[in-house]
Amino acid sequence: MAVPGSGQLSQLAMAQEALYGTYGSGSVTGPISLYDMVNGGNTNGSGNSYPAINTNCTPNPAQRTAYLTLTGIDEIMGSSSFTLYYNASIGNASNLAVGDRLYTDCRLETPYVYSDLFQPGTGDTTTICGSGFNAFFGTDSNGDIDYIYCQNTNP
Repeated sequence: MAVPGSGQLSQLAMAQEALYGTYGSGSVTGPISLYDMVNGGNTNGSGNSYPAINTNCTPNPAQRTAYLTLTGIDEIMGSSSFTLYYNASIGNASNLAVGDRLYTDCRLETPYVYSDLFQPGTGDTTTICGSGFNAFFGTDSNGDIDYIYCQNTNP
């Protein structure tokens, strides 16, 4: 069962859904903390310990984890610019590595399945290589980075 998409909502019924998957039925010990229902546990004083959110299914990871952007120029398309997204737990774009997944949308639902991209190295947080280095990178059919090459712009 799930929380209904229309009609009056009840915090008690939502707590029952979080604990038992039965919106509107089941025993709940008060108080009920919305924070605990959303984040799991009972750190905010709930009478029940709520289960952790299942982060193995989409779109939960995308909605629960912030994203960061990666900008650059599509080498195949010439001057066509791009903005890609990735999981914020990676940190700055310079932390991206082979195997990290890139997405076309900020909900992190649509993998970017393209290859041969170019990004000028400005040295800010949205660039893969440091200042003075250009990045050449590509993704595989899953959207995972399959190579990164940083080229010095001042050889």
